[in-house]
Amino acid sequence: MRKIAYVLLLPAFATFHAQAENWYGSAKFNNARQNLSSSLLTSPRVTGRVDAPDSSKSFVASFAAGYAFDDGWRLEGEYTMPNNSTFKSYWAPFNANVNSLHVHSQRLMLNGYKDIPITSWLSFYAMAGVGVARIEAEGYQTNEARRFASNRQHHLAYSVGMGLEAKVSQQLSLGAGYRYIDMGDVETGYNTFANRVNARDEQLKGKLKEQNVFLEARFSF
Repeated sequence: MRKIAYVLLLPAFATFHAQAENWYGSAKFNNARQNLSSSLLTSPRVTGRVDAPDSSKSFVASFAAGYAFDDGWRLEGEYTMPNNSTFKSYWAPFNANVNSLHVHSQRLMLNGYKDIPITSWLSFYAMAGVGVARIEAEGYQTNEARRFASNRQHHLAYSVGMGLEAKVSQQLSLGAGYRYIDMGDVETGYNTFANRVNARDEQLKGKLKEQNVFLEARFSF
């Protein structure tokens, strides 16, 4: 993960012959809502989903360092702190067996922004990012003794978003925005418990997505 961080953050720290205040650091406080779509219990004996996994809400911080170009473009490297989510689902004909999927995720992203001034102190921006999501997935069926093996995976992640930013002083800007993040398909390992045919042929899977509503503080050096 450390090597990946160096690769993603390198463009934000490339050498530029420019004024010092073009460099900045920022922090976001994200109201994060994760969803698991296209969920599936990969057992050959299930006949259909009874109840889809619910969404999971949490608050998570992210930190970035970047460079603001004179034409309104910005480029930054961002790290999002670990986030934990739990999703539960039921599958026929085993309606009494709850399948609980636990997801531990964190991200390293390279983000690009385009600032569009509205007034001398207020601006709108659009953003897009690409990076790596590190995800650990595990779970259980019915009770903690019937576990699915833990599985760590790295996926390509992408994000799009928009926001408003107010310039409070020459160095400090405050803003708020929204973004959508796709972190790809996640899956647990196979069941470690003995199922009705004594086989290791069941997993929990899904496509992990996240929506952020966030507050941000950006400080120029």
